[in-house]
Amino acid sequence: MRVTNSMISNRSQVHISNAKNKMLTAEEQYTTMKKIQRPSEDPTIASRSLKFRTTMAQLTQYVEKNVQDAMDWMDTTEGAMKKVSSTFTDMEGYFSQGANSYPESKERTAILTQLRQYATAIFEDNANADYAGRYMFTGYRTDTSLLFPNSSDTLEYEITEKFKSTDIDTIRNVESDIKYQDGMTQEEYAKLDALRKQIASLQMDETEKARIQLSYNNCSNQPITGGNNVFRMSLTYGNTTEEYSVDNGKVGVVSQNDAYAYDIDRYNQVNGTNYEALYIYDAGEIVLGKTLYGTIQEKEANFSIDYTKNKFEKSDIRPEMYFKCDRYDTVSMKNTYFADPSDQNINYEVNFSQTLTVNTQAKDAFDTEIYRCLDYIERVIGDVTDVENRIADVEKKIANTSDQDEIASLGTLKTSLENEQQLRVSIMNEAFGRGLTMVNKCEATLNVAVAELGAKYNRLQMTQDRLSDEKTDTEEKLSNNEDMDIADAVIGLTQADNLHQASLSATAKILGNSLLDYI
Repeated sequence: MRVTNSMISNRSQVHISNAKNKMLTAEEQYTTMKKIQRPSEDPTIASRSLKFRTTMAQLTQYVEKNVQDAMDWMDTTEGAMKKVSSTFTDMEGYFSQGANSYPESKERTAILTQLRQYATAIFEDNANADYAGRYMFTGYRTDTSLLFPNSSDTLEYEITEKFKSTDIDTIRNVESDIKYQDGMTQEEYAKLDALRKQIASLQMDETEKARIQLSYNNCSNQPITGGNNVFRMSLTYGNTTEEYSVDNGKVGVVSQNDAYAYDIDRYNQVNGTNYEALYIYDAGEIVLGKTLYGTIQEKEANFSIDYTKNKFEKSDIRPEMYFKCDRYDTVSMKNTYFADPSDQNINYEVNFSQTLTVNTQAKDAFDTEIYRCLDYIERVIGDVTDVENRIADVEKKIANTSDQDEIASLGTLKTSLENEQQLRVSIMNEAFGRGLTMVNKCEATLNVAVAELGAKYNRLQMTQDRLSDEKTDTEEKLSNNEDMDIADAVIGLTQADNLHQASLSATAKILGNSLLDYI
C-alpha cells in the first residue's frame, strides 16, 4: 500500500489528539483527585460509587438525624422522670411526718398543701412535658396534652378501669356527728354519751371495710348521653364472669354525704336493701360487702369497672390517656371511642430494617393513685378537724356555765369526744402511712419505666457506635473506589504530558520533511 503524506499527516493528528485527551484526563484527575469525572469513563467505578453514596446517605440519616433525635427524646424523657423521682423522695418526708405524729390544724393544712403542690409538679410540670412541641407521655397522640388545659362540663366519658384483687384496700370508718347543742338536758347528754360509747366500741371492734378507689372523684350518677350504664362491675375468674351493676340491683348509688355510705352493712340494715356494693359516685369509691369481697379474694379475680364522669377541672388527666373509654361531646354531639391506650409506641428507624421505641407512656410511669390518696387524706383530716371543733364547742360551754350537773354531763361528753378524736387521729395517721406506701409503689413503677428507658438508650448507643463505624468503613471504601492517590495522579499527569510532547515532536519532524529531503 502506498503511504501518502496526507495519510501520515492525518495519523499524526490522531496521535496528537489522543495524547492531548490523555493529558487532559490526567489533569482533571490531578485537579479533582477523582479517578473518573463521568460514569462513561468507568461504569464499574461509577456503579460502586452510587451504591456507596446511597449507603452513606442512609447512614448519615440514621447517625446524625434519627438516632440523635431519638437520643434527645429519651434524654428529655429521662430528665422528666428523674425530677419526679426526686419529688417522690420529698413527699416521703411529709407522709412520714403525718404518719408518726399528731400535727396541729395549721400544720396538717400545710402538709396537705405541700403534697398537693408536689402532685401538681409531677403531672403538670413533668408528665405533661413536651419535646420540640410534641407531648412525650401521650402515646402516639403527641399533639394532645396529657391534662385538660381548661375546665370542661361539655364532655361526658364512660370509662373502663381494670383492677386486680390486690388493688382492693381496707379502711376504718367512723359514723358520728354527735355534738353539743344548746338547751340539751342532762338526760339527753346521758343518751349522747351512751351512744358515743356504743359507736366507739363498735368502730374499734368492727372489721375494716373493703374499698376500691377509682382514678377520678366527682363522678356522675347518670349515664352519658345515649348510654344506659351508670356503674357496672364485671368480675372474671376462670371461665366465669359475674356482673354487679345498678341495673341488676346488686349495686347502690350513694353520695359520700349519705348516712352510712362507707358502711354497707348498716346502710342495708337502715334502708332495707341488699346491695353487695355501694358506688359512692362523688367520692369515686366503691365499698364492697363481705360476700363480694370474699369472692374476689378467694378466686383472686380480676375485674373491670365501667362508670361515668362529666365534669373535669383544669389539669385533670384526660381519661383516654389511661383507659378505654367512650366520649360524648354535648356541643358537637359527637361520640368518640378510645381503645385501650396500651402499646401506643413511637418507633424510630435507627438502622437498616431496625426500629426502636423511644417513648414512655404516662400510664406506665405515673400512677394516678397519687391524687386519690391525697383526696382520702384530705377527707380524714377534715374528720379530725370536725371532732376538734366539737370538742372546742363543749369546752367553751364548760367555761361559760356554773351549773355543776351540766358541767359533769359536758365533761362526760367531752371525754367521749376525746375518745373519738383518738380514733380519728389514728385513722389519719394510717392514711398518711398509706400515702407513704403509695409513694413507694409509685416510685417502684417509675423505676421500672426508667430502667426500661435506660436499656433502650444503651441499645441505641450501641447502634450509634456500630453505625458510626460502618459509616467510617463506607467512607473509606468510597474513597478507595473513586479517589486518586496523589502519587499516581502526579505520575499519570507526567506520563501524559511526556506522551503529548513526544507526539508533537515526532509530528513536527515528519511533517517538516520536503521532497528535497529524499533526493
